Amino acid sequence: MKAMRVFIAIEFEQHIKDYLSKIQKQIMSYSTHGNFSRPENFHLTLKFIGEVQPSFLDNITAAMAQSIHGIRPFKLGLHHLGNFPRGNKMIIWMGVGGELDVLNLLFNQLEASLSSIGISKDTRRYSPHITLGREVQLAVPFSKVVNAVATDPQQIIEVHKISLMESTREDGRLVYIPLHTQLLAD
Repeated sequence: MKAMRVFIAIEFEQHIKDYLSKIQKQIMSYSTHGNFSRPENFHLTLKFIGEVQPSFLDNITAAMAQSIHGIRPFKLGLHHLGNFPRGNKMIIWMGVGGELDVLNLLFNQLEASLSSIGISKDTRRYSPHITLGREVQLAVPFSKVVNAVATDPQQIIEVHKISLMESTREDGRLVYIPLHTQLLAD
């Protein structure tokens, strides 16, 4: 069987995707170039796993079930714009705030559970962010974009589940397909 490219993420309700799309359009108005995420693909990555055989998915879903032990639903807020510079281009993202202690606990437990099935831990510190655009070239300094684009701290992401997602291409477009959902304990 063909390998699948997978990751574990927090999916968003439509109103959050709509809000992020509005922010993204404002950023685009200051951009001369960029590969911008499709609004239906907005998510918060917990763990990028990469290529796995379909037969290994049950191991991942079992690790997901183990990783949520003691974690109740929690809330995150959309916090601020940021970027990762890449030469004269950048990745522009939205940071998250709110119950970051719970998010970090979930991440650490997920890393431990996945490590127990042979998926290596990340060497970099977890930096939760929502990618809005890659390879973005701005017509103005990034600080001007941050000042011009007002973010709304009232936009709340309610986290009730984590999802195993497949990253694939359909008709040349990147599509994320939920393969398994793990509800957090209520």
